[in-house]
Amino acid sequence: REWLWQPWQTAALDPELYAALQTADLIMAHNARFDQAIWEYVGVDYGLPLIGINAWYCTSAQARVNALPASLDDATRCLNTAHRKNRTGMALIRKYCIPDKFGNFNRDASGLTELGKYCTGDVRATVDLVKATRRLTPQEHADWLINERINDRGIGIDIPLAQAGAAYAEAAKAETKTELRAITDGALYSPSQHAKFPQWVLQHAPQLEEYMVRYDDGEKKLSLDREHLTNILDQADADEIKMPDYVYNALACKLESSGSAVAKFKKMVDMADQEARVRGSFLYFGASTGRYTSRGLQLHNFKRDCLSVADTEVQRRMMLQGHKLAGAVLQKLGKMLRPTLVPAPDKVFVIGDWSGIESRGLPYLANTNLARVKLDAFRQYDTDPDHNRDNYQIAAADAGVADRQVGKVIELSMGFGGANGAFNAMAKNYGVRLPEAVVSRIVENWRRNNAWAVTFWNDLEKAARTAVRNPGLSTSAGRITYQFDPTLMKGSLLCWLPGDTIITYPNARVESDGSITAIKANWKPKADDPQWPRYTLWRGLLAENVTQGFCAALLRDLIRRVDNVALHCHDELVVEVCVTDAQLTRDLLKKEMEMPPLWAQGLPLRAEPHILTRYGKP
Repeated sequence: REWLWQPWQTAALDPELYAALQTADLIMAHNARFDQAIWEYVGVDYGLPLIGINAWYCTSAQARVNALPASLDDATRCLNTAHRKNRTGMALIRKYCIPDKFGNFNRDASGLTELGKYCTGDVRATVDLVKATRRLTPQEHADWLINERINDRGIGIDIPLAQAGAAYAEAAKAETKTELRAITDGALYSPSQHAKFPQWVLQHAPQLEEYMVRYDDGEKKLSLDREHLTNILDQADADEIKMPDYVYNALACKLESSGSAVAKFKKMVDMADQEARVRGSFLYFGASTGRYTSRGLQLHNFKRDCLSVADTEVQRRMMLQGHKLAGAVLQKLGKMLRPTLVPAPDKVFVIGDWSGIESRGLPYLANTNLARVKLDAFRQYDTDPDHNRDNYQIAAADAGVADRQVGKVIELSMGFGGANGAFNAMAKNYGVRLPEAVVSRIVENWRRNNAWAVTFWNDLEKAARTAVRNPGLSTSAGRITYQFDPTLMKGSLLCWLPGDTIITYPNARVESDGSITAIKANWKPKADDPQWPRYTLWRGLLAENVTQGFCAALLRDLIRRVDNVALHCHDELVVEVCVTDAQLTRDLLKKEMEMPPLWAQGLPLRAEPHILTRYGKP
């Protein structure tokens, strides 16, 4: 049944609606925490019945576990449902749901009637979404609730440091603009002139064109993003590229200004509440593989390379005293973002992350004798008191090289079907430059010594293709199972991982060339395009998806077992505890992180948690 309650006409709820709310097992809403807040902080004035926290159910989370866009508008558009979200709703909300400067609301009767129609349309669109997609399992719903409790707990902010960071970043950006104008004789006035900057570089150093090229949907374009800039300047420093000094200095200015420290420090200050905490930072199943993502502060985008706690304290004192910072100011500030997150007074962070978790997860999922040999190498490392061969050194040895840095590039680029191109792209990020013949030999050696991985990639693609072509048939590759459900979202490929995680590929099909495609949630079509963009499920992507999904499931399982979680980031968990409990918490966290769940028995796990007074590294 459908009710439309208009409290400005009658304060009392329909008795049947009141009874339904009191007895309902679940109360569904899109972005349910917003509705919950309105219900608890405003609805109480209207005598609305109390709803237990565990009864709230988010249909945006349901959309995300089905690999659909999180917004109701995009999700219903993607599904082409009978009812859609009314895009005029935001204008109605601004006009009738936000008080004026005197605290008065607009009570225009005709406008409120339109607002009621908008609300009714939203509910109907939400119902269509719920009916068209797979419901959250009880465990998924419980995990969503756990994540919301973490969001409610919030993350502490060092407000003085964040305020100083924002001020220093603003000043540094202004100085960089002034310097750039001087270097280029006024031709460029801002590092953010993304279209004009490459043209200026071509005019003064045409030999750099090949180092600025990128391809967007097959179209050649020039780019001076952070990756291209770093590569050009690194090669110039190594005398592999020649250019005029003023061009080098202009590029250095652009690289210096490419950080997002200004916006992030300011956002910390703006979002912090009276307790100097930012809440609501994490999105459950933000990625279709089951990974959490971050919002607001965008913690997952903070530099992993950060200053130590000791160095941060030194820089903080200098900044609060107004001293000038030495070196590349914006880059240094970017390294201070993580340490600006702090525990409450008299508390500390206990921070743990898994060692090489994806490098262990991939062979575990492959589940062959050769893959188990790879896992044995990790077990040997874990029990070696000297820790002489970590996962990067193991990867280097597999490729016939001794350089750990090269091993790091190999580990991050080879596991999911990557070859020369993937190696070279990753190598740029770590300052590794090798001749193409050497790269080819590394790729060949790694694949030969990790034949289990190549076999697993191929088996995943074969199993997925077979499942799509045979609806209802379960097909397997290693520990992974695929099944095609023709009744779900015009036919969806479901991928089951250990731990009952499900990765969904909506509207999947096998194309005439044998490739598998599905709709991609985070690619939006043009306004006049009725077809949602599609992407290809090739073997490397399937391997990456199942590995990320498996590791995300490990993190969710850990979060269920650990109290006082303050934040998490990919394979890292941060617990906030009293100083007196820190040592015991560290020992318990290590034990929990190194104990695989029942559905991952035999997976070697290693973690070395540490205690810090700021988020980051010792």
